[in-house]
Amino acid sequence: MNKQERINTIYRYQQRWLLLRSILAILIGGLVVLTLQSNGEPMYTIPLAFTLTIMLYVIGRERRFVRKLTSVEQAKRIIDWQYVSEMGLLVLLAILFPFIVLISWPAWSLFVVFLGGVILLQVAQKKLDRQMPQYDEEQPLRREIKLDFVKD
Repeated sequence: MNKQERINTIYRYQQRWLLLRSILAILIGGLVVLTLQSNGEPMYTIPLAFTLTIMLYVIGRERRFVRKLTSVEQAKRIIDWQYVSEMGLLVLLAILFPFIVLISWPAWSLFVVFLGGVILLQVAQKKLDRQMPQYDEEQPLRREIKLDFVKD
């Protein structure tokens, strides 16, 4: 499968699961807010953990799908790191963020954690994207998997 076919395949896969991922993201955001407002009541933290687990499973399925498109083992490792870093940021925001609030750390620490996580994710994604062509030139970069690059 050439690069363009892979871009089209991955894009179609992501569009197929976009509604579910959007609903899960909204649920996670709402449950984080409710967890913060209720001071960590299990009534909200348990559904938050459950919804987060479902979201991580959905992201993991996409990771496995994208891995199947290449036969190069090093490219598969890069794909793994890309998705693991995305999952890490999600866990950071959904679990660590409320935890920091609940243990009464200063408000500025929330900003530092959020901004640090986003910057770290962007740096990691760019670094991994730069490495991909060395191992599999036909594997699309994450930034190429968007409507601008899809050609049917």
